[in-house]
Amino acid sequence: MQRITFWHGFILIFSFLIVNISNANEIKTIPPLDIILEKAHAYSVGKNNSIHKIEYLIKKFYYQIQYQEQKLEILNEVKGHFEKSISKAEEKYEEGEEDISQTDITKLKLGLAGTLNDIYGVETGLEISRISLSDILNNEYPINAELLKSNISPLKFEYVDYEEWILHNKLVSKENKKISLLHKAFLKINEAKKRMQLARNNRKMTRALLVSEVANYDFGIGNPGDLFQALIIYTRVLTGYYELIYKFNLSIAELDRDKNL
Repeated sequence: MQRITFWHGFILIFSFLIVNISNANEIKTIPPLDIILEKAHAYSVGKNNSIHKIEYLIKKFYYQIQYQEQKLEILNEVKGHFEKSISKAEEKYEEGEEDISQTDITKLKLGLAGTLNDIYGVETGLEISRISLSDILNNEYPINAELLKSNISPLKFEYVDYEEWILHNKLVSKENKKISLLHKAFLKINEAKKRMQLARNNRKMTRALLVSEVANYDFGIGNPGDLFQALIIYTRVLTGYYELIYKFNLSIAELDRDKNL
Protein backbone atom coordinates (compact mmCIF):
# COMPACT_ATOMS: atom_id res chain seq x y z
CA MET A 1 0.00 0.00 0.00
CA GLN A 2 2.86 2.36 0.86
CA ARG A 3 4.55 1.52 -2.44
CA ILE A 4 1.42 2.46 -4.40
CA THR A 5 1.16 5.75 -2.48
CA PHE A 6 4.81 6.52 -3.21
CA TRP A 7 4.46 5.97 -6.95
CA HIS A 8 1.22 7.91 -7.09
CA GLY A 9 2.97 10.81 -5.38
CA PHE A 10 5.95 10.52 -7.71
CA ILE A 11 3.71 10.58 -10.78
CA LEU A 12 1.85 13.65 -9.49
CA ILE A 13 5.09 15.53 -8.81
CA PHE A 14 6.51 14.52 -12.19
CA SER A 15 3.32 15.64 -13.97
CA PHE A 16 3.41 18.96 -12.11
CA LEU A 17 7.00 19.56 -13.20
CA ILE A 18 6.23 18.72 -16.83
CA VAL A 19 3.28 21.13 -16.89
CA ASN A 20 5.36 23.92 -15.35
CA ILE A 21 8.22 23.39 -17.80
CA SER A 22 5.74 23.38 -20.67
CA ASN A 23 4.16 26.62 -19.45
CA ALA A 24 7.56 28.24 -18.97
CA ASN A 25 8.53 27.45 -22.56
CA GLU A 26 5.19 28.56 -23.97
CA ILE A 27 5.43 31.79 -25.92
CA LYS A 28 2.59 34.11 -25.00
CA THR A 29 0.99 36.36 -27.58
CA ILE A 30 1.02 40.05 -26.74
CA PRO A 31 -2.57 41.38 -26.94
CA PRO A 32 -3.64 44.53 -28.81
CA LEU A 33 -2.37 47.85 -27.49
CA ASP A 34 -5.68 48.98 -25.97
CA ILE A 35 -5.78 45.88 -23.75
CA ILE A 36 -2.19 46.45 -22.62
CA LEU A 37 -2.95 50.07 -21.77
CA GLU A 38 -5.86 48.97 -19.57
CA LYS A 39 -3.30 47.22 -17.39
CA ALA A 40 -0.91 50.18 -17.41
CA HIS A 41 -2.19 51.58 -14.11
CA ALA A 42 -1.23 48.37 -12.34
CA TYR A 43 2.30 48.57 -13.77
CA SER A 44 2.67 52.18 -12.60
CA VAL A 45 2.34 51.30 -8.93
CA GLY A 46 5.62 51.88 -7.11
CA LYS A 47 7.29 53.63 -10.03
CA ASN A 48 8.43 57.24 -10.13
CA ASN A 49 7.03 57.94 -13.59
CA SER A 50 3.45 59.09 -13.95
CA ILE A 51 0.92 56.81 -15.61
CA HIS A 52 0.92 59.07 -18.69
CA LYS A 53 4.66 58.62 -19.18
CA ILE A 54 4.35 54.87 -18.78
CA GLU A 55 1.49 54.72 -21.27
CA TYR A 56 3.58 56.72 -23.72
CA LEU A 57 6.53 54.33 -23.40
CA ILE A 58 4.27 51.32 -23.90
CA LYS A 59 2.88 52.88 -27.08
CA LYS A 60 6.37 53.84 -28.28
CA PHE A 61 7.86 50.34 -27.95
CA TYR A 62 4.68 48.71 -29.29
CA TYR A 63 4.72 50.90 -32.42
CA GLN A 64 8.46 50.29 -32.81
CA ILE A 65 7.93 46.53 -32.87
CA GLN A 66 5.13 46.85 -35.42
CA TYR A 67 7.18 49.14 -37.68
CA GLN A 68 10.35 47.07 -37.46
CA GLU A 69 8.50 43.83 -38.16
CA GLN A 70 6.98 45.27 -41.33
CA LYS A 71 10.30 46.77 -42.38
CA LEU A 72 11.97 43.40 -41.87
CA GLU A 73 9.29 41.75 -44.00
CA ILE A 74 9.99 44.18 -46.86
CA LEU A 75 13.75 43.75 -46.58
CA ASN A 76 13.45 39.95 -46.65
CA GLU A 77 11.25 40.22 -49.74
CA VAL A 78 13.86 42.43 -51.45
CA LYS A 79 16.63 40.08 -50.33
CA GLY A 80 14.84 37.22 -52.07
CA HIS A 81 14.55 39.21 -55.31
CA PHE A 82 18.24 40.14 -55.21
CA GLU A 83 19.33 36.53 -54.60
CA LYS A 84 17.16 35.24 -57.42
CA SER A 85 18.32 37.92 -59.86
CA ILE A 86 22.00 37.33 -59.02
CA SER A 87 21.63 33.61 -59.62
CA LYS A 88 19.92 34.20 -62.95
CA ALA A 89 22.43 36.87 -64.03
CA GLU A 90 25.41 34.64 -63.21
CA GLU A 91 23.82 31.80 -65.15
CA LYS A 92 23.33 34.02 -68.21
CA TYR A 93 26.85 35.42 -67.91
CA GLU A 94 28.35 31.92 -67.88
CA GLU A 95 26.34 31.07 -70.98
CA GLY A 96 27.94 34.07 -72.71
CA GLU A 97 24.88 36.27 -73.14
CA GLU A 98 26.00 39.73 -74.23
CA ASP A 99 23.32 41.69 -72.38
CA ILE A 100 24.75 40.63 -68.97
CA SER A 101 28.06 42.08 -67.78
CA GLN A 102 30.17 41.53 -64.69
CA THR A 103 29.28 45.09 -63.68
CA ASP A 104 25.59 44.19 -63.67
CA ILE A 105 26.28 41.23 -61.38
CA THR A 106 28.44 43.37 -59.10
CA LYS A 107 25.67 45.97 -58.73
CA LEU A 108 23.15 43.29 -57.82
CA LYS A 109 25.54 41.83 -55.26
CA LEU A 110 26.13 45.25 -53.75
CA GLY A 111 22.36 45.73 -53.56
CA LEU A 112 22.06 42.41 -51.73
CA ALA A 113 24.87 43.39 -49.34
CA GLY A 114 23.14 46.69 -48.55
CA THR A 115 19.86 44.88 -47.91
CA LEU A 116 21.55 42.36 -45.60
CA ASN A 117 23.18 45.24 -43.73
CA ASP A 118 19.74 46.80 -43.21
CA ILE A 119 18.30 43.46 -42.09
CA TYR A 120 20.99 43.05 -39.41
CA GLY A 121 20.25 46.54 -38.10
CA VAL A 122 16.47 46.04 -38.01
CA GLU A 123 16.80 42.63 -36.32
CA THR A 124 18.88 44.21 -33.54
CA GLY A 125 16.49 47.15 -33.19
CA LEU A 126 13.54 44.76 -33.02
CA GLU A 127 15.18 42.76 -30.25
CA ILE A 128 15.91 45.91 -28.27
CA SER A 129 12.31 47.11 -28.66
CA ARG A 130 11.01 43.72 -27.50
CA ILE A 131 13.26 43.83 -24.42
CA SER A 132 12.11 47.39 -23.66
CA LEU A 133 8.41 46.51 -23.95
CA SER A 134 8.84 43.36 -21.87
CA ASP A 135 10.68 45.33 -19.20
CA ILE A 136 8.08 48.09 -18.88
CA LEU A 137 5.34 45.42 -18.70
CA ASN A 138 7.15 43.82 -15.76
CA ASN A 139 8.21 40.87 -17.94
CA GLU A 140 4.66 39.56 -18.12
CA TYR A 141 5.34 38.57 -21.73
CA PRO A 142 8.50 36.81 -22.94
CA ILE A 143 10.91 38.83 -25.06
CA ASN A 144 10.20 36.64 -28.10
CA ALA A 145 6.41 36.92 -27.77
CA GLU A 146 4.63 37.91 -30.99
CA LEU A 147 2.19 40.79 -31.25
CA LEU A 148 -1.38 39.65 -31.87
CA LYS A 149 -1.74 42.71 -34.12
CA SER A 150 1.62 42.95 -35.88
CA ASN A 151 0.77 45.33 -38.75
CA ILE A 152 1.18 49.02 -38.05
CA SER A 153 -1.63 51.27 -39.27
CA PRO A 154 -2.26 55.02 -38.91
CA LEU A 155 -4.22 56.19 -35.90
CA LYS A 156 -7.29 58.35 -36.40
CA PHE A 157 -6.62 62.05 -35.97
CA GLU A 158 -9.29 64.19 -37.59
CA TYR A 159 -8.30 67.58 -36.19
CA VAL A 160 -6.94 70.16 -38.63
CA ASP A 161 -7.65 73.26 -36.56
CA TYR A 162 -5.62 73.57 -33.36
CA GLU A 163 -8.22 75.69 -31.55
CA GLU A 164 -10.84 73.05 -32.18
CA TRP A 165 -8.56 70.42 -30.64
CA ILE A 166 -7.96 72.70 -27.61
CA LEU A 167 -11.68 73.14 -27.05
CA HIS A 168 -12.38 69.43 -27.47
CA ASN A 169 -9.77 68.54 -24.84
CA LYS A 170 -10.94 71.35 -22.52
CA LEU A 171 -7.46 72.75 -22.00
CA VAL A 172 -6.99 75.98 -20.05
CA SER A 173 -5.81 78.74 -22.37
CA LYS A 174 -3.99 80.64 -19.59
CA GLU A 175 -1.29 77.94 -19.48
CA ASN A 176 0.60 79.81 -22.20
CA LYS A 177 3.85 77.81 -22.10
CA LYS A 178 2.09 74.48 -22.18
CA ILE A 179 -0.35 75.61 -24.88
CA SER A 180 2.57 76.75 -27.05
CA LEU A 181 4.30 73.40 -26.61
CA LEU A 182 1.16 71.52 -27.53
CA HIS A 183 0.62 73.73 -30.57
CA LYS A 184 4.04 72.80 -31.93
CA ALA A 185 3.33 69.10 -31.35
CA PHE A 186 -0.05 69.49 -33.06
CA LEU A 187 1.57 71.02 -36.15
CA LYS A 188 4.06 68.14 -36.35
CA ILE A 189 1.21 65.64 -36.36
CA ASN A 190 -0.48 67.26 -39.33
CA GLU A 191 2.83 67.54 -41.18
CA ALA A 192 3.47 63.82 -40.58
CA LYS A 193 -0.07 63.05 -41.75
CA LYS A 194 0.42 64.89 -45.08
CA ARG A 195 3.77 63.20 -45.69
CA MET A 196 2.25 59.82 -44.85
CA GLN A 197 -0.62 60.31 -47.31
CA LEU A 198 1.84 61.29 -50.04
CA ALA A 199 3.98 58.24 -49.30
CA ARG A 200 0.89 56.01 -49.50
CA ASN A 201 0.31 57.07 -53.12
CA ASN A 202 3.99 56.57 -53.95
CA ARG A 203 3.85 53.11 -52.39
CA LYS A 204 1.21 51.95 -54.88
CA MET A 205 3.20 53.21 -57.87
CA THR A 206 6.44 51.70 -56.55
CA ARG A 207 4.79 48.33 -56.00
CA ALA A 208 3.52 48.33 -59.58
CA LEU A 209 6.99 49.26 -60.86
CA LEU A 210 8.65 46.41 -58.97
CA VAL A 211 6.09 43.82 -60.13
CA SER A 212 6.64 44.93 -63.73
CA GLU A 213 10.45 44.81 -63.53
CA VAL A 214 10.50 41.42 -61.77
CA ALA A 215 8.12 39.96 -64.38
CA ASN A 216 10.23 41.33 -67.25
CA TYR A 217 13.41 39.94 -65.72
CA ASP A 218 11.83 36.53 -65.14
CA PHE A 219 10.73 36.41 -68.78
CA GLY A 220 14.25 37.28 -69.89
CA ILE A 221 13.38 40.65 -71.39
CA GLY A 222 14.31 42.81 -68.41
CA ASN A 223 17.51 44.69 -67.72
CA PRO A 224 19.49 43.94 -64.51
CA GLY A 225 20.14 47.63 -64.01
CA ASP A 226 16.43 48.46 -64.19
CA LEU A 227 15.61 45.69 -61.70
CA PHE A 228 18.36 46.95 -59.38
CA GLN A 229 16.92 50.49 -59.45
CA ALA A 230 13.37 49.19 -58.91
CA LEU A 231 14.44 47.18 -55.85
CA ILE A 232 16.30 50.13 -54.34
CA ILE A 233 13.35 52.48 -54.92
CA TYR A 234 10.89 49.90 -53.58
CA THR A 235 12.94 49.45 -50.40
CA ARG A 236 13.27 53.17 -49.78
CA VAL A 237 9.64 54.07 -50.48
CA LEU A 238 8.00 51.15 -48.65
CA THR A 239 10.19 51.28 -45.53
CA GLY A 240 9.85 55.07 -45.58
CA TYR A 241 6.07 54.79 -45.69
CA TYR A 242 5.93 52.55 -42.63
CA GLU A 243 8.43 54.76 -40.84
CA LEU A 244 6.12 57.74 -41.45
CA ILE A 245 3.20 55.79 -39.96
CA TYR A 246 5.35 55.04 -36.92
CA LYS A 247 6.33 58.71 -36.53
CA PHE A 248 2.72 59.84 -37.04
CA ASN A 249 1.40 57.45 -34.37
CA LEU A 250 4.23 58.36 -32.01
CA SER A 251 3.50 62.09 -32.48
CA ILE A 252 -0.10 61.51 -31.42
CA ALA A 253 1.14 59.55 -28.40
CA GLU A 254 3.45 62.42 -27.49
CA LEU A 255 0.61 64.93 -27.74
CA ASP A 256 -1.61 62.75 -25.52
CA ARG A 257 1.19 62.48 -22.98
CA ASP A 258 2.05 66.19 -22.94
CA LYS A 259 -1.54 67.40 -22.57
CA ASN A 260 -1.86 65.34 -19.37
CA LEU A 261 1.43 66.36 -17.75
